[in-house]
Amino acid sequence: MSIYHKFIPVLLLFFAACQSDPILVDLGNVPAEEVHVLRYDQDIFTVNRQNAKEQLDVLAKKYPLFISGDYKDPARIFELMDYLEDPLQKDLKEKCKQTFTDLSALEKTLSEGFRYYKYYYPQAPSAKVYGYVSGLSFEHPIEWEDSTSSAAVALDLYLGPGFPLYYQMGFEMPQYLSYKLQEKFIPVDLFTKVALVKYDLEKDGNTLIEKIVSHGKMQYFIKAMLPFVPDSTRLMYHPEQMKWCQESEERLWQYFVRENLLHSTDFMVYKKYLEDGPFTSSLEKESPGRIADYIGLRIVQSYMENSEVTLDALMKEKDLLNIFQKSKFKPE
Repeated sequence: MSIYHKFIPVLLLFFAACQSDPILVDLGNVPAEEVHVLRYDQDIFTVNRQNAKEQLDVLAKKYPLFISGDYKDPARIFELMDYLEDPLQKDLKEKCKQTFTDLSALEKTLSEGFRYYKYYYPQAPSAKVYGYVSGLSFEHPIEWEDSTSSAAVALDLYLGPGFPLYYQMGFEMPQYLSYKLQEKFIPVDLFTKVALVKYDLEKDGNTLIEKIVSHGKMQYFIKAMLPFVPDSTRLMYHPEQMKWCQESEERLWQYFVRENLLHSTDFMVYKKYLEDGPFTSSLEKESPGRIADYIGLRIVQSYMENSEVTLDALMKEKDLLNIFQKSKFKPE
């Protein structure tokens, strides 16, 4: 028998697996997206009080997301100059300049991610991504304007877990949170924000299983945009935590069932499995926080593999219990 014939069954199995996974889409007819991070975080600091109006006229053409409307109003210029001359903002601007000297790897990931985005949303405008200094506004790392496909990324929130200011000025940043303040997580945060703006998922579900599925929908959307990114990066887990999830999936699911947690409406139960932390309390210390993200993703993956539903229809589906029931999810 030819060596080639020996590999035919293996290849057939491989292609059958690929065809059953709706995440593996064909981008052949989708034009390449070339996304560059426009450095508003640096350019805006060239503005001075003497020539502010003229300088803003020039910058407004490049940065309409930030400079629009009555930007020449004296009150707005005064407010802008206060921001530009603030010592904290100036320090952060310099740190961003030193840290983000080469964004080619990030831009490559974003370009590929937005190509997938255009596959699912072909009518969307080409993406524009801007970097800016937020003054350590941790609640708003990324903003998204859906009508123009424009993202504003607070680069000062991705300076790495060792950046000293994350632990000063009363922030008291725990390590499990500072771990996420890395450049590699920018695409994940960006597409998380895209999903939140497009579909308003934050308040979905009343029981734990419904909220787990809602979290799974979010994670599935991110995976659809970034299928080439490692699971641990998309979920923002340490690699060893990702390994724990994969090896403990069956035991974890049995625990949820045995403890009658799935239909709980107890806020403290939600908090334990949905919110971030160094690990999930009541589970092993090797587990990650936000364990619902992993289980929810697995449920939604199973649902999508057992149905003929588009990504948009999935994201708009509000009957979360129906998704769970039709998923036929059963770890083995």
